[in-house]
Amino acid sequence: MKLKHKLEYFLLRSVIFFINLLPVPVILWLCSSLGLIAWIIFPFRLQVAYANLSTVFPELNHSEKLRLLRRVYLQFTRCFGLVFILHRRKLVGLIENAEISGRDKLEAALSRGKGVILTTIHASWFEAYFAWFNLSGLPTSLIYQKQSNPLSDRYFVKQRSRYGTSLEHVSSYDGMKAFEEALARNRLLIVSLDQSYASRGTKVLFFNRPLACAKGTAMLHLRTGAPVLTSVYYMKDGKMHIDFDTVKLPAYDEINEENINDISSRAIKLYEPFIREYPEQWFSLFHRLWSKDKNDYPPVKRTLKQIFF
Repeated sequence: MKLKHKLEYFLLRSVIFFINLLPVPVILWLCSSLGLIAWIIFPFRLQVAYANLSTVFPELNHSEKLRLLRRVYLQFTRCFGLVFILHRRKLVGLIENAEISGRDKLEAALSRGKGVILTTIHASWFEAYFAWFNLSGLPTSLIYQKQSNPLSDRYFVKQRSRYGTSLEHVSSYDGMKAFEEALARNRLLIVSLDQSYASRGTKVLFFNRPLACAKGTAMLHLRTGAPVLTSVYYMKDGKMHIDFDTVKLPAYDEINEENINDISSRAIKLYEPFIREYPEQWFSLFHRLWSKDKNDYPPVKRTLKQIFF
């Protein structure tokens, strides 16, 4: 075990211990203050977030984008603090009483006995989303990327088990065989679509720009016949929402690049309205989705007025 990993883990657990000593209003105030300080002094990946926001909202002017980004930074730091206290009774109640749309479609898809490829995107309430599956009792497998620090990785996996045992973790490194086995056991298989896979992906239009989308969802559908659904999760008016819907797909007679691209395009396109409605809750706003070239992310100029107002 590397000393670096031990020190990182000690810092993580120290922060979590401190946060858990505080009441929720204090946590929200503290995290909002940190978010504001970050926005003013050190706006993390501002160039990336600004470029992505320009793709999602080409109609906004410079000042409008900066005002929206300010809300994004505050939202994300508030969520960061709440992630570590999801086990508190009030927050567990928030998850248990989440407003669910399309659960009938989810259960109908499971009744076919082929498992369900449940696509999603990275949003700020992802830990609450995972907790819901444990609390719901639905057999679910989550494809996740292991953290570089094994201590932190084990900690977060263990934390999710506090809410039940329905959710199991499948490493992205385990490959297609493990994913197909999960579907063969008639489980929901959670797959994130909003990532760039460069040369390994299939080029689809996402907000009218080419994105190298992962082929996994399409390959799994073509190999197993498992239905494909979408899922989004978000906070609205103090209430958690999770919406499920079906991706309508034609019958495909072979596995080829054209069909892989068609399935991927149909699935990811359905997330565009949600992202435009809740951009401050879209975590991948900070990811280099459409380009890995640093030259595509020039410095963002901000006046004092635009920073503070």
